[in-house]
Amino acid sequence: MREREVTRTLAEQLRAEGLLNLQVRYRNERGPDIEGTLPRSGRILYVEAKGERTNVSERVIMGEALLQILSHYDRDVVCALAVPYTSGFESVLRNILPGLRRLGLHVLLVSEGEVWYLGPQAAGFFPERPARLVEVLDR
Repeated sequence: MREREVTRTLAEQLRAEGLLNLQVRYRNERGPDIEGTLPRSGRILYVEAKGERTNVSERVIMGEALLQILSHYDRDVVCALAVPYTSGFESVLRNILPGLRRLGLHVLLVSEGEVWYLGPQAAGFFPERPARLVEVLDR
């Protein structure tokens, strides 16, 4: 699954669930791939999306994603990484899960029109499909 499809799938779900002031940026635009305001708390959501690329490892792609999302990181915003739900990305995520937890980053795994969620307080790699993604991001 390419980055554009990850971004589009996630943006459609967030729009349908009522994310406010939704902005979607594709490849060459500056800023987070998805940005919006969470309706309950009013906090800003920043999502950095990545997809599969030919001849580029998931480790390199995840490194880029972390660099980009950490440039927006702040205790007053909600930050999330969105990647395809593949064995390659799952392997990388399992290895860096303690650091993601420590930073309070949310992980969104996208697969064929579905979005799986792994929160920063998860006890392990146990993604779930929440009834409303906006609500779990807004906790």
